[in-house]
This record gives sequence, structure tokens and C-alpha cells, in this order.
Amino acid sequence: MVKLPGNRLPASSFSPLDSETQRIVLTGFMGAGKSTVGRLIADRIGWDFLDLDICIGTSTGKSTRELFDALGESGFRELEADLWASVLQQSQAIIAPGGAVIDKPENQRILAESAGTFVIFLDAPFHTLIDRCIRQEQGEGATYRPLLHKTEIALERYLERRVLYNKHAHLDINVADKAPEVVVQGILEALFAIHRTATSN
Repeated sequence: MVKLPGNRLPASSFSPLDSETQRIVLTGFMGAGKSTVGRLIADRIGWDFLDLDICIGTSTGKSTRELFDALGESGFRELEADLWASVLQQSQAIIAPGGAVIDKPENQRILAESAGTFVIFLDAPFHTLIDRCIRQEQGEGATYRPLLHKTEIALERYLERRVLYNKHAHLDINVADKAPEVVVQGILEALFAIHRTATSN
């Protein structure tokens, strides 16, 4: 097992796979920890962190809830899709999109054709994720999740998206019952192992 230092690594010293890898995208259903894990990875390796929901809020000056109320889900997803292609042009970035980005075939195509993008699927059972979201909902500044209390619809989308997450991922990580720091360590160890294997062949 590779032992990694706990402090931040210089960006120039880190390559998850090879020198052509420019960004890491974290996918997964709501509650998977994409934003938390993404920030921690970015801090460890010295890359930028981009949360797509925050990017949308910054570009519009409105919160996710305000945009959902004003535009409806379809309108919000259009905004999301517009920014999706843009963030996938960023170099040395860890990107955390909303769980629904994968729903649109065009977004899937853009991800699949994004050169230099390594995709990690943060996976966990449905009820684990829902329970986690409900606990988080009680906290200040909790993420707006319109499906959280629509369990049947949420389960249907979880099952549909899980197929797509798996299809487009280069690496699957089980995050159930794991602290974010443990998930991050597992990801970095897996990436360094892949890198060693690739360079030794």
C-alpha cells in the first residue's frame, strides 16, 4: 500500500495517471460527498476545486433554490449544461457536478469526449445516501436537494443514474460508512497505483 503524506502536494509533483491528465471529475448521487471529497483532494494535490452548483450561483448571483423556483428544474438543467462544457476545459482541476448532470445525453457525450479527464464514481447504497442527506439537511447552509423527500422518484433516478455513473467512470470508490478523509486516501492510493502500473508497462 502506498503511504501518502498528509500535507498538500505541489501540483507539479502529482499526476494521477500520466502527464496528459488535466482534471478529475467526481460523479455520484446526492449525498455521495462529491463536494467534500473534491475539496480535500484539491487541497492535498494543489489543484483547483470547482463545484458546478457554486459556479452556477456565482455566474447568476442566485442560489440553487432561487434558480429552481424561478426556472423550474428544466431551466436549471439548461444552465447547468451550459457551464458543464466550460468547466471541462479547466486544467489541474477537481470538478464536482450535481448528480443530475449525467442525465442529459449531451452532457454524457461532452464528458466522454473530454480529453485529459479522469472520472471517479463515488458509490454507496441508496438508503445510506438518503440518510446522510437528511442529516445534512438539519445543518446551516445545507445543499438544496429537491428530490430528497420524494423517495420513490429519487430511487428511480438513483437506479438510472448509477448505470450511467458506472458507464463513464474510470474508477469506482465505495464511500458507504467512510469518513471523507478515508475516501480521499483511498482515491489517491488507487490513482498512484494506476500511475505506477501505467509507467511500468
